[in-house]
Amino acid sequence: GWEYCAVFLVYVSLALFGVMNVVTSVFVESAVLSAQHSKDLIMEAKQSERDIAMGHMRQVFHQIDEDGSGEITAPEMEVFLQDPSLRKYVEALEINAENARMLFRLLDKDGSKKVDIEEFCEGCMRLQGDAKSFDIHMIMFQNKQFLAKWSDFTVYVEDR
Repeated sequence: GWEYCAVFLVYVSLALFGVMNVVTSVFVESAVLSAQHSKDLIMEAKQSERDIAMGHMRQVFHQIDEDGSGEITAPEMEVFLQDPSLRKYVEALEINAENARMLFRLLDKDGSKKVDIEEFCEGCMRLQGDAKSFDIHMIMFQNKQFLAKWSDFTVYVEDR
C-alpha cells in the first residue's frame, strides 16, 4: 500500500541526501587542499626570490671588497658606487644608492665603520623596495615616543 511507498520515498530521500553530502565534502576537501598547496607555492617562490637576491648581494659584496678583507669600508663603497654600471646593478636590486655615505651608515648596524657580508646582505634586504605603510607608522610611533621622552628630559633639566 501507500505505507510502503512512503517508507520507500523517505529511504530514497535520505540516501540521496547522504550521497550529496559525501560529494560536497569531496569538493570542499579538494578546494582546501588546493588553497593550502597554493599557499605553499607562494611561500616557496618568495623564499626562492630571497635566496637569489642574497646570492646577487653576496656577489656585489665581493666586488666592493677590493682588498678581500671580508669587510667593506666607506671609501670602498664610494669607489664602487662611482662606477655607473655597478651603480645600476645595485639599483636593479631595488636599492637606492644616491648617497653612498648614508647607504654605508644604514648598512653598518654595529657602528664599527666596517660592514661584513652578513650586515651587507641583511641591510640590503631591508633597504630593497619602497617603504611600506607599516614602516612609516613604526617610525611615527618611535618619533612620538622619542618626543615624549625628550619633553620629559627638558622639563627635568629646566627644573634643576
